[in-house]
Amino acid sequence: MITLRGVTKRFTGPDGPLTAVDDVDLHVPRGSVQGIIGFSGAGKSTLIRLINLLERPDSGAVEVDGTDLTTVDDAELRRRRGKIGMIFQHFNLLANLTAAQNVELALRIAGVDKAARPARVAEALAVVDLSDKADAYPAKLSGGQKQRVAIARALANEPSVLLCDEPTSAVDPRTTVAVLSYLKEINQRLGITIVLVTHEMNVVRAIADDVAVMAGGKVVEHLRLDGSPLQPETEIARFMLDDRIRLQPRTSEATRVG
Repeated sequence: MITLRGVTKRFTGPDGPLTAVDDVDLHVPRGSVQGIIGFSGAGKSTLIRLINLLERPDSGAVEVDGTDLTTVDDAELRRRRGKIGMIFQHFNLLANLTAAQNVELALRIAGVDKAARPARVAEALAVVDLSDKADAYPAKLSGGQKQRVAIARALANEPSVLLCDEPTSAVDPRTTVAVLSYLKEINQRLGITIVLVTHEMNVVRAIADDVAVMAGGKVVEHLRLDGSPLQPETEIARFMLDDRIRLQPRTSEATRVG
């Protein structure tokens, strides 16, 4: 469904060129849930934005549903992006629009006929159990409800791929469970391929079939989450699998008072 081959992305920083994604290969089978995990600065958010070409790679191929998106013209890219939904960390809802209007906005931008929009909006809100909040404004919604509106907005265009960039980072643990439950149901019931970026191993454990571990812009390890015991080979993967918090002793210089 999604195949990245030798994908590299560089940015120009104050200290010169920065390689955010470095020669990454990744294959995500149709209908699966792919986790991408790593610490801040590992390149995971840049990687997910390369899948729908919100960031264009400097080199490599980005194939979605058999087509290398780096080779198509702008009109074709816009059409194909319509089948790639995206959920962001901070919801990105417009405060002056109701939940239904926020969902409808995605359809309007995609050029969906006005007469067809109400049914699509209602269906998308029903998937995330927010039909009763259709007329509510974001200020009247909880964090979890806002994220569910964002999920509904991403589903309105009937995507085959759903990209999730830290979708649970702005909500509490209980809401995290609810959001992940909806995403898992969407995957299983609608067959949508999901790619989920996070820095929380418990998130990918709950929902993903496979996790790609990133460090320094590279995918350093893959872990198959099929219920068998995990045996990570890299130090970064072992660290992220360990849920315990260990405080490092502070140096005498750091702890000196006065």
